[in-house]
Amino acid sequence: MTKQSKVVFTPTDTQLIESPDCKMRNRIMVTGDSCGAQQYSAGLFYVRPGARGHADKHPGMEELYYILAGKGKVMIDDTPHEIKAGDVVFIPDGCSHYLINEGDEDLGLFWAIARPWSNLQDIQREVAGWSDVDADSEWSPLP
Repeated sequence: MTKQSKVVFTPTDTQLIESPDCKMRNRIMVTGDSCGAQQYSAGLFYVRPGARGHADKHPGMEELYYILAGKGKVMIDDTPHEIKAGDVVFIPDGCSHYLINEGDEDLGLFWAIARPWSNLQDIQREVAGWSDVDADSEWSPLP
């Protein structure tokens, strides 16, 4: 068995980052560096109340969400699907998708992609422009 640096994560184990438009936050948790993951990348993602996240597409990859908190919609190839805490969402290969938070609390989810973080260069480039934020901080004001 290969030595793994971590197998159990808590949210405070990783840095919380916020998108430049102050609508989304992310904690990238499962990577090759964090635990030796060679087939998966995963983390926690949040959309602020009343906000719409940006559209994303991952050709050649499927993605899973487990909705932890809140309610809203996930748009998959422009088709709306109602979501709430406790739901599991499957994003098919290459489909455009984004979240709309229709509630008064953060829309929080666990995300997982069956690809190593080292192969997700587009996502890495995007989040490289996100800022570190304190986990206890309120959402930054919208620009």
